[in-house]
Amino acid sequence: MSAKTLFRPALVIAAALVAMVLILHWRASGVAYPDPAPLVRVMTVTAQPLSTELTAAGTVEPAVQVAISAREAGTLANVAVESGAHVVAGQTLASFDTSQLAPAVAAAQAQLLVAQANGAATAQAYDRVAGLGATGAIAPEQVDQRGADATAQRAQIQVARANLASAQAQLANATITAPMAGVVALRNAEPGQLAAPAGPPLFRLIGDQGLIFRATIPQDQVALIAPGMAVELALPSGTAHGTVIGADPEIDAMTHLGSLRAALEPNPALRPGAFVEAAIRLGSQMQLAVPQTALVADADGFHVVLVNHGVAQFQPVTLATVPGNASSLVPIASGIRSGDVIVMQNGASLRDGQTVRPAN
Repeated sequence: MSAKTLFRPALVIAAALVAMVLILHWRASGVAYPDPAPLVRVMTVTAQPLSTELTAAGTVEPAVQVAISAREAGTLANVAVESGAHVVAGQTLASFDTSQLAPAVAAAQAQLLVAQANGAATAQAYDRVAGLGATGAIAPEQVDQRGADATAQRAQIQVARANLASAQAQLANATITAPMAGVVALRNAEPGQLAAPAGPPLFRLIGDQGLIFRATIPQDQVALIAPGMAVELALPSGTAHGTVIGADPEIDAMTHLGSLRAALEPNPALRPGAFVEAAIRLGSQMQLAVPQTALVADADGFHVVLVNHGVAQFQPVTLATVPGNASSLVPIASGIRSGDVIVMQNGASLRDGQTVRPAN
């Protein structure tokens, strides 16, 4: 082994001894060497477009639905549709037994014919005696009687016509038809069943006009709603979309809640009566805003850490109120201005006046 090889370990040991002596001397002397300025991530404050939305829970309802009841009392002879069937306007849903109604119409027609015939005869009789009365060949009292008979018979004709119209209406009401196109949501009718106008509806029909979303919201949010705003419904199988139709003009005096309505786009996952939660997109608002991580809570509220020429400066801020703020940013009302440079995170670990090194 050469002398050079033996000399190298000796150098390493000597260097270590010198380092230890220096460390011991530094600790004994109490001289403080300053820590390097911490690195901080910074950002420039600017006005941001804050997306705003409201969350509301409500129900899915038919835009148009009607309950169909019997218009005359009677016995159902036939029910033509099942629950869930799609029908068109004017389609027969059910019909009543007409075994007594049809003869009633025929009898009323015959009564009208008789009244018309009698009316023609009394009118002719009056015309004859009226001419003779002018010559004095017949007493005036007879002329008056003939005139009264003709007037009474004309009234009988009117009564017969009214009776016929009533009988025909009863016969027409014996057939229940769909007032519009739609789906039969409820069938409460069976052949042989007795039905009356005061009884429960025989059918409930949901119109083809589609579905709407209806929800109640606090009265201070009603003014934020406008027709045309986008609505997104959260469903177990995904989402559904719609557009705000409007808000009802009246606030409930007891609950102090208002109601909004939104037309829904066709979606097979939507069912009338479903209770769902929806987000109403209000739009966006330009506002000075910072990430939540840039805020530091203190005894007086909140502050941010400004960076000015490499020095951290605590700056109190006042938060702004942006109704329905759906962004991750916190709106600022005062305390900082657009163009200020602030620490994005870990501001709570800094001291006011501390030297920092911006990392970006």
